[in-house]
Amino acid sequence: MSEIIILANACKGVEDCGICLFVCPKELFEPSRQMNARGFVPPQITDEAPCTVCLSCMDSCPDMAIVVTKKKKSGKTR
Repeated sequence: MSEIIILANACKGVEDCGICLFVCPKELFEPSRQMNARGFVPPQITDEAPCTVCLSCMDSCPDMAIVVTKKKKSGKTR
């Protein structure tokens, strides 16, 4: 399981960049319905479940506007 955080106000938008839309092997990113404070349309994710935590989106984002972390499974720990 993963958690994907998009720092919307740091993003220069899917129209001017959109790298995350192209590098995600699971095609999780889509344009948001709202502009950020800078007037750009950042990406959004509707379902994080298919994310494989490959980190392609985070590594490719020139604005460092995407943070991906792997969630720990609840229950017993080793």
